[in-house]
Amino acid sequence: MPCVARSAWSGRRTAGIVCPGRALPKQKRTTASGAQSPGADHDQATGEEIMNGWYLRSVAVAALAAVLLPGELAAQANKTWLVGQVAPLTGPAATVGTRLDKAVKMWVEDVNTAGGIAGRKVELSTCNDENRPEKAVACAREMIDKGAVIIIGNTLTASLRAMLPLVRSGPTMLIPSPNIVPSPDSYAFQVSPSDESITESVARYMQASGLKKIGMVAATDASGEVGVASARKVFGAHGFDLQLARIDLRATDASTQLARVVGSDTRLVYSSYSGGGAVTVVKSYKNLGLEPPMIVSYANISDAFVQIVKDVKPPRLLGTAAAGIVPDVLKDPGERARSKAFLAAYTKRYSEPVDMINLLGKAATDVADAILRKVPNPTDFNAVKKYLESNVVESVHNQRFSPTSHVGLDSSAVVIVELKGRSWVLADPVK
Repeated sequence: MPCVARSAWSGRRTAGIVCPGRALPKQKRTTASGAQSPGADHDQATGEEIMNGWYLRSVAVAALAAVLLPGELAAQANKTWLVGQVAPLTGPAATVGTRLDKAVKMWVEDVNTAGGIAGRKVELSTCNDENRPEKAVACAREMIDKGAVIIIGNTLTASLRAMLPLVRSGPTMLIPSPNIVPSPDSYAFQVSPSDESITESVARYMQASGLKKIGMVAATDASGEVGVASARKVFGAHGFDLQLARIDLRATDASTQLARVVGSDTRLVYSSYSGGGAVTVVKSYKNLGLEPPMIVSYANISDAFVQIVKDVKPPRLLGTAAAGIVPDVLKDPGERARSKAFLAAYTKRYSEPVDMINLLGKAATDVADAILRKVPNPTDFNAVKKYLESNVVESVHNQRFSPTSHVGLDSSAVVIVELKGRSWVLADPVK
């Protein structure tokens, strides 16, 4: 009966292979005169049997490799690239999560329709963290256990901060939020300008408008804390007078806060709120009959926000945004072309205009795409880190990470835009 060898990888049987370890008939060793050598049986066991054992093992391994390895390699090639996404798809922060999710799904569908990357399709695993840090941690653990090569953190500040300790040893984590500024010794990379850079763009706009005072309303959550810290640092450095009020995300009226920060000499107001909270501030602004231009945060540069506030918006509604929202202002021809292409493709697919959040989602997927295409082994997170720190990643806004900064964009990528009809255009200074 032939020996049956079983593959350690697949459990399949391969017949006709001599099993290593089966003893061969012993041959008696004799002296030149024909007498049996003393200890010949022992020597035979420790000499020829060992050699035969090694030989047969080699034959078996070679035979197994010849029979099984091609199949195993084919199976390896058929594996997918598992990319995890953590995003708030329900609750107050869903306006952010669902818009980032659209950009990610668009990338996955486009890649897989084209045949995948290096012969593998991208498998997207999405976990709804509901903007709850404890849920985000559970989501991240699930992604890591599944073997995700990349985690896209499409959630908000508190959840992202809770997830960061889990990826100290990998996998690579991509962050569209401006509020994290990951450490350069980590495997986390932020594709958005920092909140400080965004605030710097507001300061530049104030300088261009000849303003020295600004009123600001900020939330009391973790994102609001970041915004307040940036405002105090940036506006303080410019010598601007900052009038600040805080408001809870669940508040339904912001009249008290606005009355506190808008005086007779206030010519510009900044609301760093996002989502439903921003709508509350805009409605209260209208109810109070306030006239100064209002700047809303980048998260509100969306058609959904415009539709909600169109009847209550102030005379001039401004916003912070990545310049890709108005691609004609981009100086780099590659960035300009990629931004225009994304704006057209997204609008065609979803029948809605691109917003700031979609654009940041596109930047994150461009980095993910570069990792899978350019790094020979994307599960070697040190190699991924080295690649991102030493190469420009082409995108709607080219990402430039370095060994000293894991933030891909600076304040030069941010502009102040103004709502005209249903479109956002480059804002003129305050007059």
